[in-house]
This record gives sequence, structure tokens and C-alpha cells, in this order.
Amino acid sequence: MKDLVGQKSGAGNIAAQPIHDTSRLSVKFEDLPLDVLYTIVSKLPPKEFARTSVLSSKWRCVSSVCPRLTFDDVEECKCSRGGLHQHTMAFIHETNAILQKHRGKVVETLEVRVYFADSLVRHLNNWVDFAVASQTKNLNLNLKPEWLWRNINNDRYVLPLEQFDNGSISRLQHMQLCFVSLKPPSQFKGFPNLRKLHISLLHVSRKDLEHMLSHCRSLVWLHIEGCHLYDNLILDSPLSNLLYLRIECCILTRLKFHAMNLATFQYEGDFIPIDLSHSLKLHSANIQFTKVDFQHVVLSLLSGLPNVQNLTFHMWWPHLEKQWLWETSLKLSCLRNLQLLLILPAHVENVLYLVSFLRATPFIENLEFHFSSYTLWLADGGPRRQDIGQCNKYNYLKNICVTGFKGARGQVELILHVVENAPALEAISVNTKQLASKEFWPYGKNGPPFEQAKRIATTALGVALPKGVKLCVI
Repeated sequence: MKDLVGQKSGAGNIAAQPIHDTSRLSVKFEDLPLDVLYTIVSKLPPKEFARTSVLSSKWRCVSSVCPRLTFDDVEECKCSRGGLHQHTMAFIHETNAILQKHRGKVVETLEVRVYFADSLVRHLNNWVDFAVASQTKNLNLNLKPEWLWRNINNDRYVLPLEQFDNGSISRLQHMQLCFVSLKPPSQFKGFPNLRKLHISLLHVSRKDLEHMLSHCRSLVWLHIEGCHLYDNLILDSPLSNLLYLRIECCILTRLKFHAMNLATFQYEGDFIPIDLSHSLKLHSANIQFTKVDFQHVVLSLLSGLPNVQNLTFHMWWPHLEKQWLWETSLKLSCLRNLQLLLILPAHVENVLYLVSFLRATPFIENLEFHFSSYTLWLADGGPRRQDIGQCNKYNYLKNICVTGFKGARGQVELILHVVENAPALEAISVNTKQLASKEFWPYGKNGPPFEQAKRIATTALGVALPKGVKLCVI
């Protein structure tokens, strides 16, 4: 390979001369590994992708295997000045033309994102047929209702599972289905090699969903969003490979998964009993409940997530009551880090009753309270810590963080209770302003009394904290 080497300028400089550099090897694109070539061509527009076939026999081989075909009409439609119907017809025509060019080739990923209409059904069936014939491994049918509130009860696209043969079912590894209806035939046995599944606004019966999921034994990642079963979702068949599970905005009455290796769990929605007692390696759980009875929820979590190590528990409008007489031997013995996020429009005088949860966390090391409620500011009602009787020590607790501190008696009593029972405490931080900027403040233009809240925290903790514990109040 010839290079031009320029000499330094100045007296006696020699003009650049072509020389042969035999020390450097010639590396061409076609010498790259196939997986690298696939990544390169997947970034090219369709027209440029087609031109690669003329470069070499290796490129022609790559061109016969397309890593990804993505058709996104939702973003394009936002920029379109024409009507939705006219734009959709143009999208259908363009999609069919591109798919026709790739007939007979392997397409590893097919993604379609489009507003759903009845006129699309025939074309969607053809696109699914293309995916089957193209040995697709990753299928994404992300259909969007034009107006969710008008279409939520309308018929969705019925995924033609009868078009999938045993080979295509076994090849599928990743799948996303949005605004789709599943009506599997009686002989359907699920997707045995599916590793990642995201279902959103899916219309399916409890029986069919449980049957399908129980046969997806290779599942590693599962996200169920906006599915209204109005029933239980119980998976007693072991899903030993499942590591990530997220349930979001679904209407369920109970949730149970037998997933012994589950590492991450996320739930957002109304309170339901959750049973993950088989998940012995549950590293982190993030749970958001709305309008809950706090004591009821605590007992449910103790039995349903006994092995969780890190818990973020977000409660909207929890109902806090004095129920000190409840007795249970259940403990969150694996829990090391706990975040409690509370939005309290009412019951602000009962903040101290959160202690009932802490009683079940004997090995906790890091504790965070995040409060949000303008009614907490300088609230003077509620019990004192002497009223709750003797409590266990938090012998392993090292760090406490409080945000949204508003100088309420309940907050002060709660913090002092924890501090007085944490012999290994190293640091505590109290923030009066965080989260407050997002709250409604109805008491005039001066804003919340941040300085007064800071003085309350500094005075109370300055007396109670043992020597050597770091204190930060802002």
C-alpha cells in the first residue's frame, strides 16, 4: 500500500515522495467479522444498504442477511401536513416496496410502529408473514391507537399465531406487542426461546396469558403494561431464567410469579397482593401503590417479598393508622436499603406510625424518607415516640436521609425514634427544600418556612445525636 510521507519544512527539505510501507497490513471492510459488518449496514438507509451488494462477494453475503428493518410511521406522521389516512396509505406503500426488495433474505429484526386502523389488518398480516419467512428473531409490532380513550375498548389487531410454524416460533427471541389481541389456538405452546417480551395494551384472557407465559421458559426480561385482566395473574410454573419483571398500570387482583432467580421487580398501580416468595435472589424492588392502607400493605410485603435486598416503596395517599397490636414473626431479613416515598395530603399527624414497617427490617443499613405534602409544614398534632413502647434496635443502620422535612412533629418524632435506636449510626442528612418546589403552596407569596424547619431539625438532632455522627441540615 502506498503512502505519502511529508518531510519537515525548512532548508534542504525533500519533497514528499511515494514510498512502499511494507510494515503495515492492508485491512479492507470485507475482512471485518460478519457481526461487525451487520452492525455497519444496519445503520445505512435502505437505498445505501442495497448498494453494498456491488462491493464484493462478502458484502453480497452481508446484504442477504439484514440485521434490522424499522418502519416508524408515528414519528413521521407528527411531521406530516396531510391527513392521517393519506399518510398511512403512503406508509403502507413504502413499507411494502421495501419488504418486497428483501424477500428471500434473512431479516433478524422487524419493527413496525404505526397508528392502528382496520384498513391495516391485511397488510399487518402480510408483514407478519414476511417475518416468518425471513426467519426473524426480534419482532416489534408497536401499534398506536389514534385516540386512546376512543379506542381502548375497540378491537385490536389479532396476532395471526396460526401463521407461525414451529421453526418461526422457536426462532423468536425478542418480541414487543402493543394494542394487539392474543387468541392462541388450542395447540399453541408458547415461545420456547423467547428471552425478552414487552406487552402493552394487550387484549387477552387470564387463562391464555398464563398459558403463554408459563411456556416461555427462556424468558429473561418481561414487561407487562396497561393490560386489564380484572383477574389474578398466577404463574406457578417455574420461570427459572427470569431476571427482570415489570408490571405497570395493569388492572389485576393478585400477582404471583414462581421466578427463583428474579433480580429486579417493578410494580406501579393499585394495591394488590404480590407473591414473589420463591424469588430467593431478589436484589431490588420498586413498588408504587395508590390509596393504600399502610398496615395492610406492610403485612402483604412481608409475606410476598421476604428476600428483597433493596426496596423503594412509593405510596400515594396512604392511610396511616395506629395499630401497634398487630403481631407477626415475618421479617424482611435480607433488606439492607430502604427508600420510603410518601405523598400525604391527609393523616400527616400519623407519620410516626411508619415505625411499624421499620420493626420488620432488623438488618437495614441505609434508610431514606422522602415526604411530599404542604399540609406537613409545622404540623403539631400526632403521637410522641414514648407512646409506641419498646422497639427493637436498628443495630446495622449507618445512614439516614430525609427530604421534604417540614418541621412537623410526626417527622421529628420519627427521626428521633430511629436515631435513638441506631447505635451504629454514622451520618444523617435532612433536606427541607427538596421536592417542595413541586408542591402546591396556598399560603401567600412568601413561600414555605424553610428556615424555621431547618432550626427545628438542627435543635432536635443536635441534642439527640451521639458524638461522632455527621449531621447535615439544608
